[in-house]
Amino acid sequence: MTVAAITEHLFWITSRAAGTAALLLSSVAVCVGLLFGGKLVKGRPDLRHLHEALSLATIVALGVHAVSLLGDSFLSPSLADITIPFVSGYQRWWTTLGIVAGWAMIALGLSYYVRDRIGQQRWKKLHRFTALAWIAGIVHSLGEGTDAGTTWFLVATAIVVLPALALLAVRHLGTPAAKQGGKPAATAHRTPGANAPAAPNGVTG
Repeated sequence: MTVAAITEHLFWITSRAAGTAALLLSSVAVCVGLLFGGKLVKGRPDLRHLHEALSLATIVALGVHAVSLLGDSFLSPSLADITIPFVSGYQRWWTTLGIVAGWAMIALGLSYYVRDRIGQQRWKKLHRFTALAWIAGIVHSLGEGTDAGTTWFLVATAIVVLPALALLAVRHLGTPAAKQGGKPAATAHRTPGANAPAAPNGVTG
């Protein structure tokens, strides 16, 4: 590709690169969140700061992915085209899926900073929908992405997406003991007067 061609399509290339970065970053963030939130790794380090950094980086990449399209001379989308579902006429269904997934990822990611206001338990339940937003983003990338059919994109995506999907399956389809971090379930009968053990302070992914 010549310099002139790159310059002409700079905004489109920027959007493609940022979209790919958002997909890879969000996939790693999901992996990290499931690792420390699901208690799948014993003696694990505290990965909350890494998870937060990856989530914020994903939000930035999503913003660049959308906003850079405003400068593309081929599509020439309006602000509504890249922010409101079903407005854009370019591959409307795939674009709408991407918009919904993007807004969901941003809202769910930023909800971390208001968890004390909405309540920890309510926030944890809400945060579980991040997986659905992430999967919707993957489908959008594979359905509409310019690079979706290229080998490098598929390999790079598989490297981060497949482990996250495996962890997600273990988290939600594993045995009850695995869901409790490998600890046996509490017995139904307790000694009279015995105190019930305190619940662990888990962090959901």
